[in-house]
Amino acid sequence: MTGSSLFERAVVTDALYFEMGAQVEQLPGAALAWMPGLTGLAAGAVVQRVDGATAATMGSGWVSRVEEALEAIGAPLARVYLDEGSPAGRTLHQAGYGMRPELVFAHELDASPGEVELYRVDGDEDWQRKELLHREADRTPDGHPSSASDWIELERRKAAHGLESYLALLDGEVIGAIGAIRGDNILRFKNILIHPDHRRRGLGRAMLGLLAAIGRESGILEQAVFAVRGNAGERLYRACGMKPVGTVAEWSKPLGVSNE
Repeated sequence: MTGSSLFERAVVTDALYFEMGAQVEQLPGAALAWMPGLTGLAAGAVVQRVDGATAATMGSGWVSRVEEALEAIGAPLARVYLDEGSPAGRTLHQAGYGMRPELVFAHELDASPGEVELYRVDGDEDWQRKELLHREADRTPDGHPSSASDWIELERRKAAHGLESYLALLDGEVIGAIGAIRGDNILRFKNILIHPDHRRRGLGRAMLGLLAAIGRESGILEQAVFAVRGNAGERLYRACGMKPVGTVAEWSKPLGVSNE
């Protein structure tokens, strides 16, 4: 995708993430990426790469086809990603879906000197330390409910297919975690989590800068990250000097809920 805008390259990394370690099923005008045994997680079953014109033309029939595919794999939540302004949005709205806008931020971050270190997760002991962090956290990386064990299983599978997972250490103590996806000349930050005892100390900013430095070692100068509008992530990225370059829309609805 050389020559594509930074926003377009960032959006591609989202599709890559959901497809890492997943089965991909082609639907009319869309693709369903799902993780066998983990479809109870919001990140475990996602409809993406949507052709808005096809979805809008098929209307309720398209929504029914999508929901049938999700129900067949045991997903309790229908989750569909669209470009902002896609004609498929109206179709989903009419079917009772709610929309959550996600801002796409980008920048060229510098590493900040400090005491935080990033350590690449490698092996069972590291994954166990990461799972303990998730158990002690009061939120999840993507804002959707998940157990720590299921989340770690999801990340382990994705790490075997390209996701880079890191622990953030302060004086040898695990204080956070962050992931990375390498796209077309862009490093996408993913699954950022800071332990509740260590928030509001500038550690998130330090983690982002250190990960950006890792990307630069292989020639990747630009970084991107998504944030739900109005949440803590947006405030962090703006404080780091990152700028919004576009918006995507996450549409969702619990399956089995009627629009009537």
